[in-house]
Amino acid sequence: MLFTKAKKLCSNKNNYRFSRSISMSKFLKNTFYSTYLFMLVVCLMALSGCSTTSHKAVQPLLNKQTPQQRITQLQQLHQWKIKGKIAFFEKDTRNSFTLLWQVDENKESQQLKLNHYLGMNVLQLDSMANNHKIQVDGKTYHGHNLERLIYSLTGLKLPTQALTFWLKGMPFQETDSISYQKTTQLPQTLSSHYNNELWQVSYANYQQVDGYNLATKFSIKNDDLLIKIVINDWSITKK
Repeated sequence: MLFTKAKKLCSNKNNYRFSRSISMSKFLKNTFYSTYLFMLVVCLMALSGCSTTSHKAVQPLLNKQTPQQRITQLQQLHQWKIKGKIAFFEKDTRNSFTLLWQVDENKESQQLKLNHYLGMNVLQLDSMANNHKIQVDGKTYHGHNLERLIYSLTGLKLPTQALTFWLKGMPFQETDSISYQKTTQLPQTLSSHYNNELWQVSYANYQQVDGYNLATKFSIKNDDLLIKIVINDWSITKK
């Protein structure tokens, strides 16, 4: 009899432990699930906040201008800055960088920075008139022919002088030829024999920036070289 009572007592104790173990397991599981949901909501709110604060409202394009009206307007645009990405494709090679380029035509100055996506600086340029200073791999170089200097240091072929016009959709030389979209009358392609070489520029994704209709996507072709530029931010200084 005593043995039977002890056996029941032991059985009840084990059942209690088992029941308590299940309850604790459910508690931990529910607690973990609640914590996970809470953290998920917090992360989604943070991501939503980031995307909201970094988004820039796109302004509608200006009313249609004639090509000559547009060029006349752009001739007043002397100070600008762009941020974005640039990629060079040539045969089997590809090089991609973040791009920061600031130009002040009134002061004949410019600053250009190319960085790898990991943040490592590839090229940093400071120019005043025809005096160019470039920093590459911690060393500083000087020269008067910017495009030749960039190519000799990095192997990158970049028509910087002409690009300051082409990016705005303007001809750099009188012989440059521009074709326009029929509906918007905005530049669609540009063809130039710059430095006795054929360069072809394609324009896409126009946006209105402080009173100017400007493209934000470019494809620039020269023989086997293709340069693609995507501008995330146009900044205009009006003086």
